[in-house]
Amino acid sequence: MIDDPFKNYIKETEPDKRAKSYAWQTAIGLQAVDGLKTSDYLQRTAVKNKEL
Repeated sequence: MIDDPFKNYIKETEPDKRAKSYAWQTAIGLQAVDGLKTSDYLQRTAVKNKEL
């Protein structure tokens, strides 16, 4: 049998709330740097994602 190509694959775990919060804050901050205002939808999505 051929060696499993995924044998050395390291499964990543879901980031914790702190990491998610940091990622969302970074994304929103980068939009602000570009002079963009985040939508209400994005704000709601960020809050929901951080709570998961």
